[in-house]
Amino acid sequence: MRVSTEDQARRGYSIPAQIRECRALAGKNQAIIFADEGLSGDSLDRPALTEMRRRIRAGEIKEVICLDPDRLSRRLLNQLLLTDEFERYGVELRFVNGDYSKTPEGTLFYALRGAISEFEKAKITERMCRGRREKAKQGKILRDFHVYGYDYDRERAALVVNQAEAQVVRDIFRWFLDPPKDAVGLSGIARLLTERGIPTKRGAPRWHRQVVRQILSNPTYIGQFYHNKWSVTPQGIRLRPREEWILVACPAIIDHTTFEAVQTRLEKGHARVSVKLRF
Repeated sequence: MRVSTEDQARRGYSIPAQIRECRALAGKNQAIIFADEGLSGDSLDRPALTEMRRRIRAGEIKEVICLDPDRLSRRLLNQLLLTDEFERYGVELRFVNGDYSKTPEGTLFYALRGAISEFEKAKITERMCRGRREKAKQGKILRDFHVYGYDYDRERAALVVNQAEAQVVRDIFRWFLDPPKDAVGLSGIARLLTERGIPTKRGAPRWHRQVVRQILSNPTYIGQFYHNKWSVTPQGIRLRPREEWILVACPAIIDHTTFEAVQTRLEKGHARVSVKLRF
């Protein structure tokens, strides 16, 4: 069994309630409790579920009682995978809310229950994404993205300038356009920041050239923060089309002229590296 924050808020599930109902179905039989609290049902990589499957393979468990199929997993494919695995090891699977019978009708019913659960999850996700987009269109920044140079004001859902970090951002842009002898290029700037003992946004003592590049490329510093820029797909994270981005204004740290000059130099540097690698 499992419960996520979303489940408990929306449907009133709780681990103790599920345990009571499952124990009632088990009767006087000895029972071992496997419970994953606060974890998503999309994944099979859950500690209690993993331990239960291990003990099933070891022949220690002969019956599994669960409140509903979607307590095993929200995904139909995962539900069917677990069901097949239990059957291979001779384990009977029983549900408090409905019986699973090894008949064509029972299999169809179980598959439909799983499909409906997965559909429900997709609809909830879609509504949450739509809600986040609407808030972004209202000019709100929805969470702390840990942007160097800014602090996140939760009450206002906005970025506010962190003056100490903002000065470091200005130094990075200035050093890139007019480098001192000990801070030439991205690697030189990263080395200088590390030597000066300036921590990164997450408190790391060492800077890397890629972090410096990300700062130099980030339009947030000219007051342009974008929501809905990236999407997560089964193939990985991808950049959305530009017209889907949602612009949220924020305080600027760098002027447009300086920012554009840096972008031009970054592009020229990238072109030189590409030519060098090609030949």
